[in-house]
Amino acid sequence: SVLVILPLLVSGCDQTPKPTAGASSATATAAGKAKPTTTASAGPPPKALAIKSLKKALKCGPTSPGPCAVLADFDKCNAWNPVARSGDGRWIGTGYVVKQGKFVDEVTVLRTKRVPLTEVGPGQLPAMIAIGHIPEDQTAVMRHAPKVVRALARGDVPKHTNAAVSYLKKRTDWSDNYVMQAEDEQLYVAVDGGAHICGINNQRLLMVRRTGASENAADGVYATLYPVSW
Repeated sequence: SVLVILPLLVSGCDQTPKPTAGASSATATAAGKAKPTTTASAGPPPKALAIKSLKKALKCGPTSPGPCAVLADFDKCNAWNPVARSGDGRWIGTGYVVKQGKFVDEVTVLRTKRVPLTEVGPGQLPAMIAIGHIPEDQTAVMRHAPKVVRALARGDVPKHTNAAVSYLKKRTDWSDNYVMQAEDEQLYVAVDGGAHICGINNQRLLMVRRTGASENAADGVYATLYPVSW
């Protein structure tokens, strides 16, 4: 993994609110998984990602790499429907994990699963989204993943025999979360810390997942993702 030092300017206004002391442990550990209510009306849509303040916190320049490169296109979102045609869509890409002014790269993966309207609440879309990464102990998968990402970035179809493609299609350990339409054509995923997804083109996605209990406003995962199956 590549280690890069970033000067960090913490903005307290961006910090994700912490759960109240009265919240149950079950609620705190199952963010976005409470049974939806069918009687409540949908409230206002979630706010869009605070792109400018994150760029400021990360000291992003015009050609800054890593998380700054992900944020560079986040204001160009197109309307994106998370309901996959097949009912189960899977993405893979390079993610940058920011923590206390430093970032390391990871292989980020995402799964979207179609669900019935009767299983979601007001304002929620008929899909569940799970965000994860490929563990480093998956040696063969980690070795082949960069080849897949490069091929997809070029618009090529990776070989189905590639270990990373096979792993992603067979993976079953996903943690699903509800998803809502947010402002500025973004989607908001109700995961701990919150995640925003931006559709660009050809099913390419940008994703920023904030770290829930961090004192640093910019901590989280920033990723560019490409579809393996849709």
